[in-house]
Amino acid sequence: MPSSFRLLAAALLLLTACKTGTSTQQTPSTQPPSGEHLRAPAPQVRLPANVQPDRVQLRILVLDTGQESAGIGTARALLRSHGIPFTELDVTARPLTAATLIDAQGVGRYQGVVLTSSGLSIETTPGVYGSALDAGEWATLFAYERAYGVRQLALFGYPGTQPEDYGLRAGGDVQTGDTSVGLTSAGRRLFSDLTATPLAVRGAARYPAQRTAVQGVETTPLITDPQGGVLAATSTADGRERLLLTLAQNPGMLHTQFLGHGLVQWLTRGVHLGEYRRFLQVDVDDWFLYADRFDPATGQVVPRDYRLSAADALSLRDQQRRIRQEYAVARSFRLAQAFNGLGADPGAPDTCRPGPEVRDPLSAVTRCIAGSFDWVNHTKDHLLMDIMSEEKAMSEMAHNREIGRQLGLPLSTQALITPELSGLGWKAPTPGAAKQDSGLAGGNPAVYRAARQLGVRYLAANHSVPSQWDPACPNCGVFSPLDPEVLLIPRWPNDVPYNATTPAEAVGVFNARRTPSGKAPLNYAAFLEQDTARSLVHVLSGTAWPHYMHQGNLREYAPNRSLVTDWVRAMLDRYTQHSTLPLQTLTWNELGAYVSDRTRHERAKDGVSAVWDRRRGQVTLRGGGPGAGQDGSPVVFLTGVADPPQSGEARTFTARTHTYGARTTAQLRLGDQALSLTVAPLEPTP
Repeated sequence: MPSSFRLLAAALLLLTACKTGTSTQQTPSTQPPSGEHLRAPAPQVRLPANVQPDRVQLRILVLDTGQESAGIGTARALLRSHGIPFTELDVTARPLTAATLIDAQGVGRYQGVVLTSSGLSIETTPGVYGSALDAGEWATLFAYERAYGVRQLALFGYPGTQPEDYGLRAGGDVQTGDTSVGLTSAGRRLFSDLTATPLAVRGAARYPAQRTAVQGVETTPLITDPQGGVLAATSTADGRERLLLTLAQNPGMLHTQFLGHGLVQWLTRGVHLGEYRRFLQVDVDDWFLYADRFDPATGQVVPRDYRLSAADALSLRDQQRRIRQEYAVARSFRLAQAFNGLGADPGAPDTCRPGPEVRDPLSAVTRCIAGSFDWVNHTKDHLLMDIMSEEKAMSEMAHNREIGRQLGLPLSTQALITPELSGLGWKAPTPGAAKQDSGLAGGNPAVYRAARQLGVRYLAANHSVPSQWDPACPNCGVFSPLDPEVLLIPRWPNDVPYNATTPAEAVGVFNARRTPSGKAPLNYAAFLEQDTARSLVHVLSGTAWPHYMHQGNLREYAPNRSLVTDWVRAMLDRYTQHSTLPLQTLTWNELGAYVSDRTRHERAKDGVSAVWDRRRGQVTLRGGGPGAGQDGSPVVFLTGVADPPQSGEARTFTARTHTYGARTTAQLRLGDQALSLTVAPLEPTP
């Protein structure tokens, strides 16, 4: 048999480096491999005498072969999306010993192990590959997993016999063409949120395998290709539980995102620090304003050519209602309208049938349908705020809030969306120049002072601007250096043009940008498919960030149709093909509070001790770290708590408890004393 390490190393070249839904790939070598097999693991390993095999820390160990190793990005993305603390160990730089895995009290340091590749292979000499772990290190790892009942997830691997046998054998060379994958009956139980619809795989390397009988190994296929080749399987051997993927993963690929939640739940048995939810947040900016409009007949932009009509607004209410009715996963979906009072009539009557005597029918209908949406202050006149004075900024914010109050809008008063996300440091250095990222410290302090005086705690930021989000913590907001009490919440852009009101206008703008680079023009269906594919990755990653569009996109261009709701439906159609997990929508006040708590969890989690005593069925937490709540105590999420917590458990510490995907999560503020909660793993622990 050819060397598994040579084949795996070649296939790892196909793991992609993605940027917001795009990927680049290298072509692997398919020449017959050479090099040495890994030696068989040492038969005996002596663990410390004081081992406590029922007790493990709620932390994951990620074993990799350096910063550029294939699979490290996927491991980070999956664990970060769930808020799970983890430790990366570059096995080329540090040895793996019993002390790496077990603390001085005999408690296991890790509840699960992730291998970025099954053999942790490296090129030892040109053209020769071997494992970065020696036989003794593999034996130590396996002994720890066996003694403490710790599961091992290999994110990609060749289905051979080294460094261990999963009971799978490759059916041929590496494959890279597009395919689809389905779940076996065991796979449907493990990936319980996925539907029976085959999942598309685009360009990922894979080794379709066949199950083979191996003494002492019990193999259960989970994922197969259309020809029956196995691409993922669990297996048990010598008291250890392992899951191997022979299909390459990347966080920019939809199949990785759809599979990721199930993989994490299997690895942790559904009990872990952190939490995971999916959100469908959509903001629409500029309600009440006039919009520019692209004219596809002339190729020109007509300034201030369109304003939402009363009929458009009424239809939008009904379109949103139909979406909630037709998509079970979107029962809570509600658009957030960022409004500008310029042109509104605060004295308009409250009616959905304004007569000819009504000066501004849109204002009247807005009063009538106000409860259908979340409303966010976008300032009165939509003026750029990069160099605005505090007095003017206060006037713009306060006047607009008063107009909203007079119109009876249910406002998220703690949030503010500045015009063109100005005032935050993304600005033109000189009039007429292109905007540049000046950093958050380059924002306008006057905007923050005015916002704070009005009780604003959350500002919308721009995910396209590097300084306005944290790549090391994708689910975190960013506290502003100009006011550490103000949290910036990034929003995702999309490709629906701000100056389009119909499909023809939308694709006209899009293709005008696309075709000069040599790319073929797209029709409307293809445009929506391409844009929502990228945006769906955002949703699946667990970030709560809104996608945003503009009021011209709300025009009812055909009965019960608008660009915004077309986009939402296209997103939901793609999502519901494969998943049944609900998509949550929060008001901006709720969104800000959630992101604030999640950010504090991320800051606190590495300093929190969380020990799972599986014999007692309890997790004991002790506070630590800088992620403090308003009372100075760390904020953490714990998923897998018994529902409801037993009497007396953390009653005074639990800020809130929610259930998502059949798992219950407690949000806790930890004090000076240890706190124990009963947990409910997905299945009996060993």
